[in-house]
Formats: sequence, C-alpha cells, structure tokens
Amino acid sequence: MEPSGKYKPPSFAVKALTMFCAERWLDEVLGDLEEQFIDNVTLKGRFRAKWIYCWEVFRFIRPHIFSQKFKQNRIIMTLNHFKISYRNLVRNKVYAFVNLLGLSAGIGSVLLISVYLNNELSYDKFYKDNDRIYRIALERIYPDRTRFFASSPVNLATVLKENYDQVEEVTRFHKLFFSDRVPVTIEEDTYQEPGYRFADADYFKVFSHRFLHGNPETALDAPDKVVLTESIAIKYFGDANALNKTFLIDTTLFKISGVIEDVPPTTHNKFELMGSIHQLGFIRQAIESNSWINPWVYTYVKLKKGVDAAFFESQFDALVEQYGKPDIAQRLGANFDEEGHKFLYFLQGLTDIHLRSNLDVEIDANGDITYIYMLAIIAAIILIISTINFINLSTARSTERAKEVGIRKVMGSHRGSLINQFITESILICFLSALIAVILVYIMLPAFNNLLGKSLSLIMLLEPVSIISFLIFIFLVGITAGIYPAMVLSSLQPSSVLKGSYKTSTKGVWLRNSLIGLQFFISIMMISGSILVHNQMAFFLNKDLGFDKENILVINVTQPLETDYESLKHELRTLDGVSSVGGAFGMPGVFIGSGVFRSADDPELSDMRANIATFDDEFMETLQMDVAEGRGFSPDFNDSLSVMINESGIEALGLKDPIGRKIKVANAATGPGPEFTIVGVAKDYHFRSLHAAISPVVIYNGNQGFTPPTIAVRVKSEHVQNLLEKIEDTWEIHSSQEFDFSFLDQDLQKDYEADLATGFLFDVFTLIAIIMSCIGLFGLATYLVEQRMKEMGIRKVLGASPFNIVASFSKGFVKLISIAFIIGVPVTYVLVDKWLSTFAYHIDISWLSFVIAGVFSIVLVLITISYQSIKIALLNPVNTIRDE
Repeated sequence: MEPSGKYKPPSFAVKALTMFCAERWLDEVLGDLEEQFIDNVTLKGRFRAKWIYCWEVFRFIRPHIFSQKFKQNRIIMTLNHFKISYRNLVRNKVYAFVNLLGLSAGIGSVLLISVYLNNELSYDKFYKDNDRIYRIALERIYPDRTRFFASSPVNLATVLKENYDQVEEVTRFHKLFFSDRVPVTIEEDTYQEPGYRFADADYFKVFSHRFLHGNPETALDAPDKVVLTESIAIKYFGDANALNKTFLIDTTLFKISGVIEDVPPTTHNKFELMGSIHQLGFIRQAIESNSWINPWVYTYVKLKKGVDAAFFESQFDALVEQYGKPDIAQRLGANFDEEGHKFLYFLQGLTDIHLRSNLDVEIDANGDITYIYMLAIIAAIILIISTINFINLSTARSTERAKEVGIRKVMGSHRGSLINQFITESILICFLSALIAVILVYIMLPAFNNLLGKSLSLIMLLEPVSIISFLIFIFLVGITAGIYPAMVLSSLQPSSVLKGSYKTSTKGVWLRNSLIGLQFFISIMMISGSILVHNQMAFFLNKDLGFDKENILVINVTQPLETDYESLKHELRTLDGVSSVGGAFGMPGVFIGSGVFRSADDPELSDMRANIATFDDEFMETLQMDVAEGRGFSPDFNDSLSVMINESGIEALGLKDPIGRKIKVANAATGPGPEFTIVGVAKDYHFRSLHAAISPVVIYNGNQGFTPPTIAVRVKSEHVQNLLEKIEDTWEIHSSQEFDFSFLDQDLQKDYEADLATGFLFDVFTLIAIIMSCIGLFGLATYLVEQRMKEMGIRKVLGASPFNIVASFSKGFVKLISIAFIIGVPVTYVLVDKWLSTFAYHIDISWLSFVIAGVFSIVLVLITISYQSIKIALLNPVNTIRDE
C-alpha cells in the first residue's frame, strides 16, 4: 500500500541514527512495520517509502533514545570523563601548567584585543538611527593639487534642508580651529575649557543626547544659550540644578539652556559645552554673504528611511552648479571650473568616520581601520599558536597516553568513548584557561587603559550575547585543539602499543613539522614586522621637523592681556633659564587656515592655495627654524607688508628669484588687496603631522599691537621645574587668565597617539606570540626526546660526542627556521610596504630587520630546546637501549 500523510524528508543525521537503531531492533519490534512500508510498494514509490520508513522508525525509537535512563547514563558518562581529565591534569602537573599557561596567554590576548576592537568599532553607534546619519565632506580640487576636507561651507546645510526631500534633518557643528580653549567665568572662578563646541538649533534632532534638564527643541535656538554635560554642570554648580544659570565667556553673558548626560568617549565629535553656532561673528558673516568657499563647519545630514544614500550623493554635483556657483565665481573668477577648480562633495557614514576618515581639518585625530585589521590578524595568529601548542604538547605525551589507550581498549573501551574522553579533557583545559585569562585581563586592564589612554571595560562580557559567544568560542577552541590528538591516540592498536612497538606515522611527523614551521613563519613575520613598526614610530618622534621641538614651553592665550605683549615677552626673556621667547598664530601641530595667493608681478603664474601663519620677530629664532634664502622678520625693518614663504610655496608659485617679488591675495570678491613683499624663504617645516605632506605656507609678520594666541618659550632643560613657577608668577602680573601651558614635543606627539597605541599593542602581542611559540617548541622538543631517545643512545655507543648529538637534535629545527625565513621575509616585506605607503613620510624597509628577526629566532629556538637537547646528550645509553 502507498503510505499516506504529508512527507517531510529527515536530515542525514536523523537517517543515519534511525538506520543504526533499526539494524539492531528490527527483528524484535519492527517486523510488521517493515513489511507494511517496504514489501507492498511499487518500484516508483520505493525511494520515497524508504525515507518515510526511516522517519517512522525514528518516531518509534525516539522515546527510547531520549528516555530518562538514557539521559542519566549520558550525564554519568560525561561526569566520568571530566573526573578522569581532572586526575590526568593533577598527575601531570608540568604538562597541565604549561598547557594552561599557553592557552591562558592566548585566550587572554584574544580577549584583550577583542575588548579593544569592540571599543574602536563601537564609535558613534550609541546614536539613534546612526545608520541614516552622514557627514558631508569635500574633495577640493585646485589647479595644482587636491585636498580632502572633513568640513564644508556654512550654507550647505540650509540648501539641503530647503531643497531636498530625502533629508529628514540636517545640522552644523563647529570646533574653534585656532584656539581650542575658551575662558568660562563662574562668579570669581575662571576655567579654560577645551571642550567648547558650537552647533545650530537642529543639532539634537540629528544626534540623540539624553537631556536631564531643559528642552532639546529650544536648547540652542538663541545665540546666548549653552548646553552643558552633567560632569561640567557638577563642576560649576555642584548638586544644584544648573538650568537657567548664567556664566561669562570673556565679557559676554550666556544662559544654560540644558544639561545632558555625559557624551560617551566613543564618538568622533566629543564636547563638554555646546553653544549656538550663531555666537560666532565670522560664521554669521559667512551665512549672510552666502559663502561657498571657506569650509568652516561640519555638516551632518539625517536621511529619511528608505533613502538610497548613493543616489542622494550623486545629486551633489548639480547642487554646487545650482546653488554654489555664483558665490564661487565671484570669489575665484567666472572661469574657475575651466582653470581647474572643483568642489566635489561626498557622504561619510557616521559610524565610519572614526576608523575610515583621515581628512584635513578632522575634529580630532581618528583611528585607522588598517590597525583594526592588523590587531584582528594578531588575535587570530595568537589563537592559532595556542592551538598548535596544545596539539604539540598533547602529542608530546603520546607515548605515555598510548599505553593508557591500549589498556583501555583491552578493557573494552570503544574508539568513540576514547575520542570523547580526550576532547573532554581538551575542553576542560580550555575552560580553566579561559577562567585564568579573564582574571589576568581584569588585573591588567587598568594598566592597559593607562598606556593607551582608553577607558576599556569588561562590562561587555556580562551581556548575554557576549557570554554565550564566549562560551561557544571556548568550546570550539577546545574541540579544535583536541580533535587531532584524540583521533590519533584513539586509533592506536592495543597489540602494538602494549608490545612497545608504537611508532609515529610519517603523516604525524609531517603535520607536526608543518605546525612548528608555521609557528616559525609567524614568529619571523611578527618579529620583523614589530621591528619595522617600531622604527616607523621612532621615525615619527625623531624626524627632523624643520625646527627644534625640545624644551619649548607653549603658553595658550585666550583672553586679552592686561599689559601689552611686548612687556610680557621682555620680562620672560629676563628670567634665568629662558633662552628666547616668540609668539605665533599657527604653532606647529595646530590647524591653520588657508587662502589663495598669486604673483602681483607676473599674472601669468599659477595661483597658489597656501596655509597662513603669523610670526613675531623672534618666533623663528625661538623654534630654531632656518631661512633658506633672504632674511627673517626683524625689528630693524618695517615688516608690516612683508611676508615669508616656505620652499614648497615658492615652488607652487613658480617664482625663480623670489626675494623682493610681490604677492597678493587672489580674491575677486573683495577686489585688489594690499601687495606683500617676499623678504625671505623659510626652509620647509612640518606644521602638520607626518601623515600629510608639507604644503605651501605664507607667513605674515606680527607687527605692532600683535597678541599671539600661543607664546613659545625656549627653556634650558636643567631649569624646567624651578623655572615654571617663575614663568607663572610673571604671567599672573600681565594676565588674569589661568596659566595654561604645555610642552611642544608632547603636543606634537598627540598626532600619533593612534599609531603609538597600535605600535605598543603590536609589541606586546608579538612578545606574547614569541613566548607562546617557545612553549610550543618546548613541547615538540619534549616529544622528540621521547621518540629519539634510543636513537641517540645508539649514536652515543657508536662514538658520537655530546656536541654531535646536540647538533643532530637541533638540525631539524634550524632547517624549519630556514624554510620559514625564506617564505616569511617576502610576505612581511609586501605587507609592511603596503602599510608604510599610507604615510606621506616613512622609513625605507631595511633588510637588517629581517636578518635580526632570523638570527633572533634561531637563538630563541636553540635556547628553548637546549634543556632537552643537553638532557638527551648526557643520558646514559645503557638506560635508553636496555630493552633492545
């Protein structure tokens, strides 16, 4: 009869299980069932009937398989496996210690890297609808070069909001470019706040900050309103409600319109105080004049649900043509596009900015996705080394465990039971290692945070998804690490093992050599890579920048001085321990604006986009900057209409004999401006980080009445501590502003924080990987001692010296290192060369780094195996070949 009912094909596992059970129980309980479903069907329905038959068999035997008694037996068997595993670990303490140490270091390293990567990858993800928020950046093409700006013109936001239906909300954000500190006065106390930012009234419609007090709809709808974070509100007013209280910035009164929760550190646009963008006069002027030239603000757009961001971005070319062209033509000339000027806007996803954006005028230094990939690879490498170590250490005990397996097989143990036993032991070691790793990471995390300047936490591990993922991860590591030893040992024949004729197969030898060779390959790559990364970081910190950054005290000026600047400078110079004093608008490392200049003598020459700085007469002397041609600024001359240009600027202008030539600002909107005489050519200096190439700079002279935003004081290194108090006393005579100072070398180092942090992590985890490789090597050496003991005894009887035996024992490892070196060097070269190409200035890859890595690896290997090799060389051959 044709079976009836809805057919549901069972899985392969179900079919295998049911057929296995049917084979044993068919004659007793399923005879009639077989006759009903097999014998009475046509050939056409036989295949379908067999599947249904298997399914019915499974339904029939399922209660027996999953009976209470079956469950109890499985639990008892599992507990027994754990008990035996525990006894094996206690009986072999050295093996257990080395295995736990290696796996703990590996899992701990992976866990630490995972916490760091989770932090880096979580930037800006706490904002609601972060997948619909984009920053609009600018690709600015000049006739002679291209620059990418994170900022955009002030009127772009208005055009988007009024003319594009795809836009749900748009806002502008601004950071003071030239001085990052604002003086905030509460009654008698003045604070220099570096976290003061500006935005328009729609900011909190795009970015979802939780308001503790105030209304987000009206928090920034007037120029005199300011929003504080909770920490700043407590700092200013204690536990009192700060809403509607007032404070002064310089001499202007502002009202607190809202208090929000502290901004999480995982955002690219951090702030402590948020004022209205309309507080800034130059922003208001740019809005009123419909400026499309100066990219002064950061424009963020929140698109409506379902909007295709790529299609929206494709409309930006038409946007510039329709709305920006009149103002651009007025300022650059009607033929600006034909002359090579272009304004190309593009979208950046909010959550991509921190790791994938390194444009000009970023709000803060961002991370780099390349480093994330590097650390993820290192985590995988360390995990691979941990697994290899476990396999090598397990096989190192194969002789001892082989006899155990033989006895257990004679006593009736099946192969499946033995495999379960070995895998259970592996999983137990992994879980113990994981527990130790979590404790170690918890202990080390504060020091880790201190070195990286982070606030990482293990709180992420307490989330249910993280706990489940971590347990699955440990379980999989345990199975992966234990499956090979389990399969090999469980396959041994008891007759061979108990007779003492157990030998390693050639496949096993090949696999172990491949694993240890892989470790050498990884070690050589990481050692040479670490050397090259360290050299690049040292290059960043020690490269000649075109000035001397050491022993330069930088004083930040954010309020008017109560006396003139020249008086302050004169008194500072008279202090014992002060070599020179100079002031500047455009201290190296601080963002400086730019303008377009052209030759006033030769209109045929190309225009030049250049950054703009202002130095007083002594600034170049204070920073020990060199003049390539002509002279520097001097009080002996009237330099009010004099400029200096760096070498890159002279090259960009195309001037052959620049001294005495005149330039002017190329601005068609304001008409012809004053002409400036070039009195000197400054040698190129790095006013930005080494990530960017040196670009043209035009330097004005800070003449009579100039008060620089930063004052540089060169001090003698042996007088720094005592001198600081004297400088502060002098400062307090001339200014009521708090003495706010830093050192130039430390300020410049902040540009490389992400690079240095990654370099530090690379060094730490390279060291861990090397140590773990040595542990695995020690395990393999132990294994080989067991395998070659009789061979070495025979060699010794035949006259081999201890040195010959040590050399014979070490030869195989040196061969593996040589092969790993030959393969590892070109791979490392390609990877490091690709990484170095991301920097405008970088080291040349030296072959010495690879030689050092190879020699270091060989020395490390010889030291690691020396104990075992000397041990086997000194053994009494009588004891090793007694049973031959």
